[in-house]
Amino acid sequence: MDYKRADTAVDSLTFSERLSEGGVGAAVGGLTRRQLLLAGGGAATAGVVIGATALSTNTRTEPDDGANTEGDAGAVTTAPIPDSPGNVRYAMMGSADADVTVTYFGSWKCPYCAQFSTGMLSQLVTDYVEPGTIALEFRNLAYFGGDPFLGPDAPTAGQAGLAVWNIDPASYWAFHEYVFRNQPPESDQWATAERLVEFAQAAGVSETASIRTAVQENQYDDALRATDSAASDVGVDATPTLLIDGTTVNPLGNEERTRQLIEDATGSN
Repeated sequence: MDYKRADTAVDSLTFSERLSEGGVGAAVGGLTRRQLLLAGGGAATAGVVIGATALSTNTRTEPDDGANTEGDAGAVTTAPIPDSPGNVRYAMMGSADADVTVTYFGSWKCPYCAQFSTGMLSQLVTDYVEPGTIALEFRNLAYFGGDPFLGPDAPTAGQAGLAVWNIDPASYWAFHEYVFRNQPPESDQWATAERLVEFAQAAGVSETASIRTAVQENQYDDALRATDSAASDVGVDATPTLLIDGTTVNPLGNEERTRQLIEDATGSN
């Protein structure tokens, strides 16, 4: 990233100082969109991503109170799932036989993922998943570079998500939406087995005792670590990131490019 150009955009503290002292949220606070673009180099950089939680520096940001309650819950909650979900390792909406599968790399603890999941995602479901144009899979980044990402409790949230998908796939997307709409502050270590089971119960998930067991026994650790490797292989450096036909994009602030990539990949433009 170009720290010198970013430094000139901030008055009393330099961008570098803000980043080191307060993370991404403090670094970009007070910057205009144009200044953010100068600081971040566009949609994604090695350390700072506009409207995303950066991975390569393992920085943290705080969600805004009430920021996760916008958007239409229905499209995500009722998204179609594959006919044989037991054959699909990661949570998926749409048909497993779709010509194009979009991979959504996100984190249960990322406030920007909550913004995307409770907002723009519903439009992508309506416009591309429901008509059968694409399938979309969610892969939770609980680890990055082998270490827990966004707190030591992040892998627990990942265990719960995969447990819901494997135990009650029909309720998975309702759970997904419920958690992101009620996501506690990222700085809190909220992802405990008890809290996640409460979320699952509130979202109407069945067999929550089995979900608790899966979380406590770390039954899906191999899948979570495989996602860490997969994200690294394709150059994911922030959440949320969509992988569309080999190209990564941060959907926040890049809706037009996101749609263009989908339409290019599906030949629907």
